[in-house]
Amino acid sequence: HRSPWETRAGEALTIEAEVRLTARPEPRSLAPLIDAYGQHRYADYPDRLASDDDLRRSAAEEQQRYRTWGEPSGFDRYGGTTALGWRESATGFYRLYRRQGYWWLLSPEGNPCFYVGMCTAPSLTWETTPVTGREYLFAWLPPREGPLAAARSHNQWGIQDGTQYVAFHTANLVRKYGEGWSERAQQSTAQRLRVWGFSGLGKWSGQEGLPVAPVLQRWGAPNLVRHPDVFDPAVRARWEQSLRGQIGPRQNDPLVLGWSLGNEFDEIITTAEIRDILRLPRDTPARRALLAEAAATCHGGDPAALARAWKLDPERPDYATAEPPAADLEAMRRYYADRYYAFIYQTVKAIDPNHLYLGFWIVPGWWENEHDWRLIAPHCDAIGYDRYSFEFMDERLRRLADETAKPILCGEFSFPSFYEGRRGFGRYGTWAETDAESGERYAAWLRDAARHPRCVGVMWFEYRDQPLTGRGPGRGDHLVIGEHFAFGAVDVGDRPKWELVTRMREANLAVATWRQEAMAGAAPSGR
Repeated sequence: HRSPWETRAGEALTIEAEVRLTARPEPRSLAPLIDAYGQHRYADYPDRLASDDDLRRSAAEEQQRYRTWGEPSGFDRYGGTTALGWRESATGFYRLYRRQGYWWLLSPEGNPCFYVGMCTAPSLTWETTPVTGREYLFAWLPPREGPLAAARSHNQWGIQDGTQYVAFHTANLVRKYGEGWSERAQQSTAQRLRVWGFSGLGKWSGQEGLPVAPVLQRWGAPNLVRHPDVFDPAVRARWEQSLRGQIGPRQNDPLVLGWSLGNEFDEIITTAEIRDILRLPRDTPARRALLAEAAATCHGGDPAALARAWKLDPERPDYATAEPPAADLEAMRRYYADRYYAFIYQTVKAIDPNHLYLGFWIVPGWWENEHDWRLIAPHCDAIGYDRYSFEFMDERLRRLADETAKPILCGEFSFPSFYEGRRGFGRYGTWAETDAESGERYAAWLRDAARHPRCVGVMWFEYRDQPLTGRGPGRGDHLVIGEHFAFGAVDVGDRPKWELVTRMREANLAVATWRQEAMAGAAPSGR
């Protein structure tokens, strides 16, 4: 039998379709769209919040569930497991250890750890949604005074334009917990992560008493084009001073999993950046360094050959108008990147030799080319990367991980629920239809990560859902501004998504055993 869509050679297939175009609804005709709890007014689903009593009732129901579940045993306070029958010496810091061809983290107490982190927790007042210029979308906005004013803010994302922002989940935390809401919400976060089987926090998190992966910044170091000029001694000195200030308070803190600096594509050195540097004044240190490198390594070190290739007058070269071939630009780009990453790594380790350095959370595919993975590899203890994909690893990442032979740690992955579009969230690239499906994808991803010899941990993005009207930045008469995805393990009402969280917990509590079993069944590796 043939399907209706199959054709034989010489046959034609005609498909007729009827399309009806309708006008996009005018938002104001449906306003307000968002209710006082941050939910879509026109959405209807079983656990929709209808009153403050629903918030308080959910807190009691959550505690009842935890009494049934109990807190996991067999783990130290850093996420290390005591149930695998082996441990190594305690150093007071997380470190890397290779056993039978498999990389592990060791907790500060020396116990093997496959780190499972939660990003952006506790997020008491973040993420927010911009309201300036679209106040009509909201049935209620928090007052500017009183307890609920904690849900208001302005000038987010470092943009000083006066834009007002609101965090509806913050208002719900105030309603749910009352006086002392901030402390109680943090206590709830800590309890949740323990009961759910997470090792600790991930990126973008800030709660005392839990392991965390802090992200350092370039504060104090001016950008030359997209990045600081690491060939300039004055810039290096200013940046080192800034890093000392960021690292110093936690230099001896065993709860720091490891340092990283910057995030994703922001830390990629681009070809366009190199072109711009070549047009800068001739006394710019980075420009001088790039030209010296090109003179020494491109075209066999032959100045005349380089001048011809760059279309320069060899007697009076004007590098501002030069046209370096792509291969020469790439060589200079790699040189700049190597020196840039080397400076950061060496500086961080000189300030704090005890903690791990995890790079900048490179995203495979979101780069100039795959050599960027090779460029960061020598300048970190483990390669921190972010990967939003339905599969833990593809052929390219597997090849690069094997080639560089370093431990790897995934800093962000997620499968946000779309709910068939019925709740107002966007559909992300790696989406799930339901929370249950999101949990199944999580468990499969975690199982594959645990079985990979080089992976030492993963981190889920993120703790709370994003606002339906977008997290910004921006302002104006738009329905959505910025990301608006249901990434969270908890919703806008600070309620765990039980169909997701239950599967997370099961996988988290099994992950170290999965890795131990994979290690036991693996052939000894010489790498």
